[in-house]
Amino acid sequence: MTAITPELVEKAYVALVSLDREEAAKYWSEDVRFSVPGRHAQAGWHVGLDALLAFRRALTDAAGGKFEVELVTSMISGNECMDVVKVHAVRPGAPDGSTSPYDVLDADGIQVFRWENGRIVEGRAGFFGDGSTNYDQWWSPLDGNGERRYV
Repeated sequence: MTAITPELVEKAYVALVSLDREEAAKYWSEDVRFSVPGRHAQAGWHVGLDALLAFRRALTDAAGGKFEVELVTSMISGNECMDVVKVHAVRPGAPDGSTSPYDVLDADGIQVFRWENGRIVEGRAGFFGDGSTNYDQWWSPLDGNGERRYV
């Protein structure tokens, strides 16, 4: 059994963010299941490595190439870890200095992962406080004025 370490967790995040399938497959199971919180088109279970990478690509695309996840700390117990994260993204075309949750995503949350044989097989994410609302609004196909926007 592969020991889960903070370094291994960090490598898994970096691999996923890279969108390099071969690199991601080193840390994420081909059959991975990941639950995205919220009430928007990307919410729910993403099943399989290709689906998870497609979700991550959608995040990156919606943020104009820059969707940031800061790993604050990991708590590891047996084959599970819980990671405290900060996420940040700004929609392309957002007015300078906008603080609208439709333009700017700033949320603190957790991600809980179950590992088997050195790879993540299941994960769930959640946000604290208004982070869930911010996440839903950021994914909205409408802007803060109710105008349709295209992602």
